[in-house]
Amino acid sequence: MIKQIDNFTITETSTRVVVDYTKNAKDWFDTFITMILGLFTSVSTYLFLQHGFKTANFILILAGIILTIAAIYLVVSGLSRFFQPTRNLLVINKETNTLVSRQTPFASKTFSLNEIQNLVVSGQNEKISVGDGQKMTRTYFTISAKLKGKSDERLFTINTNRFFRPSIQKLEIELYSKAKNLASEINRHLKSKHQ
Repeated sequence: MIKQIDNFTITETSTRVVVDYTKNAKDWFDTFITMILGLFTSVSTYLFLQHGFKTANFILILAGIILTIAAIYLVVSGLSRFFQPTRNLLVINKETNTLVSRQTPFASKTFSLNEIQNLVVSGQNEKISVGDGQKMTRTYFTISAKLKGKSDERLFTINTNRFFRPSIQKLEIELYSKAKNLASEINRHLKSKHQ
């Protein structure tokens, strides 16, 4: 059985339940813009530092150091978006009675289904300063596993880290609805395993 919740696909077979994510045009656009800005900032950094050291201009050297921090942030952000896991984000293995959460392309966490009470959705708004006193709001929702006798463990995050957004409130409502539906559907599969 296959169920689609926005860009997420939940596929159930007799042995496992798999949650996959499909990147849409907005995701690829944001990745591309971030990488272009990172490349532009890296070239600017090089030019500022080269000219600053050549002329011993400390203002240019300071600007180059600040741009270095921005360039590193943008390049790392772009690469993390590019290499963000999309397949097998979450796998409930019915045979081994485990849930595997793929955190990065190289790391995953495994939990016994007996340890998990349910999945919880939590959200947060972040205000990010973008210059001249301007603030950009970034909203994200985290789906976590509530473990018996322990704290919550983050499974994955659904975010709105976008450059262009029409309406923050509309986006927050859509995002919360998507996260809640996804958590409810996965909880349904977790509960059916225990019955």
